[in-house]
Amino acid sequence: MNKIITLRIRWSNGDDYEVYLCKTHEIADRIIREWFAEYCTDNPSLEELEDYLFNKDIGYWEITEEIICE
Repeated sequence: MNKIITLRIRWSNGDDYEVYLCKTHEIADRIIREWFAEYCTDNPSLEELEDYLFNKDIGYWEITEEIICE
């Protein structure tokens, strides 16, 4: 089965999520770090970054795996 990684990401003051379909988790990781680059100066783990952004009400994301049907 083929899977695709779905990344939904947004700023706290934004109304809608941006949706990215990624081939790998690494690509989703890179997109998250690009979005929140100003908060990644000390190269935090995604968990540390997520906790920081959530606690400061800056931004959010959700990653899911979906199965591609053929």
